[in-house]
This record gives sequence, C-alpha cells and structure tokens, in this order.
Amino acid sequence: MEAEGGETEITFTNGDWNISEVLNKNGNVNIHGDIYSQNGEIIQENKTLALEDQGKIVADWNDKGFVITRKTPSSLKIEVMENSTGEEFNFALVLNSGQVIKNINVTQKISQGYKFDGIEIILKEGDGDSLFVKKGTNFKFNIPESQLFTFSPYEGINIHNQSQFESMEKDAFIWLKNDSISVEVPTSIYNEKIYFNGEKRLYNNVPSITPQGFEGTETITIPAGQSAFSTEIEYRKRKVSYELRLINNRIAKEKIIEGKWVEFAPTGEYSIKWQD
Repeated sequence: MEAEGGETEITFTNGDWNISEVLNKNGNVNIHGDIYSQNGEIIQENKTLALEDQGKIVADWNDKGFVITRKTPSSLKIEVMENSTGEEFNFALVLNSGQVIKNINVTQKISQGYKFDGIEIILKEGDGDSLFVKKGTNFKFNIPESQLFTFSPYEGINIHNQSQFESMEKDAFIWLKNDSISVEVPTSIYNEKIYFNGEKRLYNNVPSITPQGFEGTETITIPAGQSAFSTEIEYRKRKVSYELRLINNRIAKEKIIEGKWVEFAPTGEYSIKWQD
C-alpha cells in the first residue's frame, strides 16, 4: 500500500475465522489499540488487538496507523493512514480458523515526502488582537527623605516577543522538520485586514523568541519612609489562521495543513502601581 494511505477489501469463501492478533513485523510484537463492536461502540481501549466477530480494530500513532473493519463474516477492509515515519510500515493480521492459522501481510511504502508550495495567512472567527497585562518588577524602599529614582520599566523581568505555529493536525510539522522554511508573518491587523512588512519566522512548532526593543527609563519621586511599587506591562496577543500548501513528491497532489500562528508581545505601554 502507498505511503499516502488508502484502503483495500479482502473477501473470503466463508466466515468461519477470527483475527487472533496483529503483529508489527519489526520485531514481531503485538500491536495495541482500540477494539469496537459492530455498531461502533468501543469495547476495549489500548488493548492487544484481536477481533472474534464483526466490528473493527484501530491503531493510531502520530505518524502512521490503520483501521481494520469486518462488516460481514466473509469480508475484511484494511485502511492505512498516511505513513510519515520515514520507513516502511509492515504488519500482519493473524487469522485463525479452527486449527488453521494464516497471515495477511501488509506493507506500507516509505513516503517520498512533500515540498513547500506556500502559505496563506487569514483571519477566521476568534482571530485578531487582544490585550492583557502582566505584572513586572517589584520595588521596595525605606529611606529617611524623599528622593528621585530612575529605573527601566522592563528591567528585571523576562520580557520579549514570543511566537509559535500551532496545529491540531498530527503531521503539521513532520514534512518540513528537516527544512528551514521561513514564512512571512503579520506585523499589524487593522480593520480586519492583515498587513506585512517582510518579517519572517521559521515554520515549526518551536517558540520563536525575539528582543522586545524597549529601552526607555522613567524617573519618579520616592517618598520618605517605607514604600513599594510595581510595574504592570501591557501585552498584545495576536492570533491568525494559516493554510500551508505542500506538494507530494510522488503524485504531485496538494496537501493543505491548517493551523494558527500566535504571538505574545509587549506593546510598550506600562503603568506604575503603588502599594498601600
């Protein structure tokens, strides 16, 4: 079977048989997964796979998997998911009919991979900019007379711009993990429109951290006696959707991966909160 996945159906002359086990041919070890009844109800989770009657068995990893369905006593459908492991996936269904044991051997080919074809950044429901506040540095004083105090509002806290690509699709970052693909990311959103100025980030699910670039200071008067204040830093959360386009190297078919790009960045605004 091809690496992109697919299905095939096998028919039998009679229905007097069952699946006694499913073996991973790499080491001949039993495969675990979920077992379902004929009406789709789950019978067992994360168990050694076997099927005595009609129903289905499912093994689903992040980078491969299969569904074996027995809808009638004399038929069997084998469906394999996309194989993104970088190696062949070989497993065997062990069939038992009385004293007779036979195997159905399934070989799924190694993938030839994908090439990057582009990315589109768009706004969907729930996307856009929002603001929130994070507490900054605390300052405490006990001085005999008032004096001026100069400080950086951003000093002493780990303040930076952080962004990351996220996706619920399990193979969202597998196909480009060995490539350094930089894609353009938004620099502003105004009136439901996204603007760019050439700023790029690597397409992966590792957080990207860049300097925030604020270096200003502020001078305030500290009163005599005991006093304390802290800073509160305003941050912007930016969330946009993306559609990544990949082209299969074997069949030249387009693959679309959907996800979000999320950025947290200080806006440069801050406030001083005196403690009572």
